[in-house]
Amino acid sequence: MKRFILCLSMLLIGVMHLCAQSEVMINMEKENGVYKIPCLVNGAKMKFIFDTGASSVSISSSMANYLLENDYISADDIKGQGKSGTADGRIVDHTKIVLKDIEIAGLHLYNVEATVMQNASAPMLLGQTAIQKLGRIELQGNKLIIKDASVNDEDKDAQIQKWIDMLALFIRFYRNLFTLFSFLF
Repeated sequence: MKRFILCLSMLLIGVMHLCAQSEVMINMEKENGVYKIPCLVNGAKMKFIFDTGASSVSISSSMANYLLENDYISADDIKGQGKSGTADGRIVDHTKIVLKDIEIAGLHLYNVEATVMQNASAPMLLGQTAIQKLGRIELQGNKLIIKDASVNDEDKDAQIQKWIDMLALFIRFYRNLFTLFSFLF
């Protein structure tokens, strides 16, 4: 019985650990006066300019074509057309898409709205539609510190389920062991 209580305690500590917030530090690469952050977009390696002034994640039409041709995105991810204001004040057309998963230093951002700029050489910007999903952040030179980094809800649910499955296995083992010993003695 003491072992059962110990195991249950360990399960609760594991669940509390998953719910706890942690801090993640990412070294960004300075290139041509801007900081770039390595990411995986639906599994494709990319580097985005970390741009707190951009309202959304933005990719060029050539990058969008690459993602589409290599099955990183599909026609179902295209959500429509729109207009964007650029940093120099111009209004340009864009295509709205949803990126199912942007992974940054092991953190997953799901269903991130993005714009595809019609310019084939438009810069890749990690804007507010992704940054807001990171939570509280701090910038220290080339270091991006995500203050409230935690496992997202989908990953947290899967990890909690693993803990519950382990507990169920543990209970079955001890129940069978108890039955065996009661039969023998």
